Amino acid sequence: MKRLLLPFVLALVVLGTAAQAQEGKSTTRIEKQHKRTRFLKEHLKQTEESILQALQGDNTGNQRSAIQTLRDLEQLFPQYPFSTLLTPLATKLKDEKADPVLRKLAALALDELHSDAGDTVIREVAGASNDKGLQTLCEALLEGSNNE
Repeated sequence: MKRLLLPFVLALVVLGTAAQAQEGKSTTRIEKQHKRTRFLKEHLKQTEESILQALQGDNTGNQRSAIQTLRDLEQLFPQYPFSTLLTPLATKLKDEKADPVLRKLAALALDELHSDAGDTVIREVAGASNDKGLQTLCEALLEGSNNE
């Protein structure tokens, strides 16, 4: 009986030690993942602030570039809300004197944010814009969001 019990106990000790070591590695991996997630959120927040500054500036090229960057980030990080950019995008979209390409990019970015506030602004522009191309784009975006 002792001959059978001793190998069994040794096997349990070895398995227990291995499981404990694996648990320590898993915890370390989870901590590393959370640090990466926190870093990513901080980096996205900084990028969001940079985009906001560009939208508030006067350079149309920088504004276009900022909105395109936002659209790219929305595709890469759909879980990040980019909520501070809703109002500046809505302002650009509603501004009849703004660059037409900038306004279209703003409409696309607002649509990709999947927010009720963005849809409301798009709906307003679709009903009241003098730019027929922008109006058509906004109507198409609204149609697409209704089908989802």
